[in-house]
Amino acid sequence: MTRMSPSEELLQRYGITDPGDIDLEVLAFAVGAKVKYKRMESCEARVTGIRDRAVITIDDRYGEKRARFSLSHELGHWHHHRNQRLYCAKQDIGAVNGRAKSKERQADQYAAELLMPRYMFEPRLRAFSKPSFKSIGELSEAFDASRKATALRYVNLDPGLSMLICWGQNGRKWYRGSRLWPDSWAPKKDHDPDTDVLDLLFGKAEEARGRALCPASAFFGRYDAEQHGVYAHSVISGSSAAPLSREVLTMIWPQSEAMFDSNRC
Repeated sequence: MTRMSPSEELLQRYGITDPGDIDLEVLAFAVGAKVKYKRMESCEARVTGIRDRAVITIDDRYGEKRARFSLSHELGHWHHHRNQRLYCAKQDIGAVNGRAKSKERQADQYAAELLMPRYMFEPRLRAFSKPSFKSIGELSEAFDASRKATALRYVNLDPGLSMLICWGQNGRKWYRGSRLWPDSWAPKKDHDPDTDVLDLLFGKAEEARGRALCPASAFFGRYDAEQHGVYAHSVISGSSAAPLSREVLTMIWPQSEAMFDSNRC
């Protein structure tokens, strides 16, 4: 049996079993933190505390879902790094490119587990027989979290085989595979013209409604990739009105687990 995380224990303490009942401000009050919202120039969120009382300040100009994740992130700091004065810039919250500081990664993990606790998320994850970003979108709405945060949580908790890739204008920015995904199957660094990633990045295409079967070689540079197929679904992450900072997220599922047979030898 998987041990509950501190954030999940907090939710259980107050009998919260439905994502619609996760009231972050009430939970903050329960752990001695008062929440304020105001415009800030030097950071996106901060927590200041003395002994068992704290004030969490959130800049909520970036949308409700982003504010919720920022508040959950600061609650993570309050739990793990109490009585330290911490200022979190936009790039510190939800960073997944491997450059995040250890304290920020710890706070991000707390936030993911508070917004999308395993004991609520996993049963819903298993309900999708053919997952896609439509499934991710349904989970995103249920848990009131961003599509990117939800997709990351999906991959982290997926008992099967899945991968999330984030693309920018210069190519692959980062990727995350599920626990069973072999390390030897890392995605290519460059965009492939045979996928819709470039068209989405540069505003030449609309998002596909569902996942599509394509050659694994479109995303993976291995010598044997052409022999296999993958289901892929790509969507725009963030504002489509800001092309220079636009990102595209691609979810990948193998057509068959035989794709990884060479890794089992």
